[in-house]
Amino acid sequence: MKLTLYHSLICPRCARARKHLASLLGDTYSDLVDEVEIVSQPLKTWRAGVRLIPALRYGDSQLSGVVLSFEQIERFLITHGILNADTDNT
Repeated sequence: MKLTLYHSLICPRCARARKHLASLLGDTYSDLVDEVEIVSQPLKTWRAGVRLIPALRYGDSQLSGVVLSFEQIERFLITHGILNADTDNT
């Protein structure tokens, strides 16, 4: 199962969330993350239940908010076993 990042190319908050996610995942980013650009894929976004961007989905779990902090994203990844809790990513 892959992690999905729902974002818009013109959204600075989405760019920041993507940067945090890429920082946490490093070289494995492209292997672990599918990106969905909401403007070009609105139906897919709506069907996934995404109503606010940026948003991360993993299975049935979703993390979204006006601003996703590094810590929120890190906690989400750890909770779902995508990132090890003992990894120092700061």
